Amino acid sequence: MKIVGKQNHSEFELNPQLAWQRGKVLDAMLSTALVPHPKGVWRLTHSQMNAMDLKRRLVQAATINKR
Repeated sequence: MKIVGKQNHSEFELNPQLAWQRGKVLDAMLSTALVPHPKGVWRLTHSQMNAMDLKRRLVQAATINKR
């Protein structure tokens, strides 16, 4: 991985093996907090759809942060 610039890139894992392990941990966290998207056809405005998605994301974040 080539990093360009002088920004703080300490949050990036440069070791591919460690990055893979970190990704597996994050995937496991997200899979337990998954809130399924309602099935079916929706006739909503763009702002209504965004509000529905925001609500789902907030529920997921609250579930993850409880731990």
